[in-house]
Amino acid sequence: MPSPIGHMLGGVIAGWLIAGREGSSKSTSSGRWSTRRAWRQAGTFAAIGAAPDLDLLAGTHSTYTHSIGAVALTVLGVVLWHRGRRTRLALACGAAVASHILLDWLGSDSTPPIGVMALWPFTREFYQSPFFVFITITRHWWLPQFYTWNLVAALREMAILGPIALVVGAWRRREDPNTDGGMRNPG
Repeated sequence: MPSPIGHMLGGVIAGWLIAGREGSSKSTSSGRWSTRRAWRQAGTFAAIGAAPDLDLLAGTHSTYTHSIGAVALTVLGVVLWHRGRRTRLALACGAAVASHILLDWLGSDSTPPIGVMALWPFTREFYQSPFFVFITITRHWWLPQFYTWNLVAALREMAILGPIALVVGAWRRREDPNTDGGMRNPG
């Protein structure tokens, strides 16, 4: 299972892809993309992408918070919070949670039950990919290889997800094609 770093990157990627460049042309009076708003939104998606692992505190890791049920509840919660006005944001927040499920499914798991209960509430079965993209994070802090192992795992996640996050960020930063970015076309 990936580290919080991997889950935060995954949350930002998924959230930004669904949120698109919505409102980017309205972010400032000049029609330019708002860096402050982008970082705030990235922080929100990162936190939501890592949040399912809070179930570790309850001893129910990889169960309800790692499911499509959690995705649906997240979307519903954001829709209700914004009184139905920010549907795209709600879907982006749901995508951030869904990214957590996908990354855990693609990660090696060494703690039973193996996998994630991804299809709850329809089934309580656990699922794990037949191939692993991410190395498991160890929670055995007392072992000598704890720091080295987790550092290698986090660096691998950054090497895989970091470039994707940069591409998605660059795509979001481009000027909205529906505006002239404050410039007038002379021709």
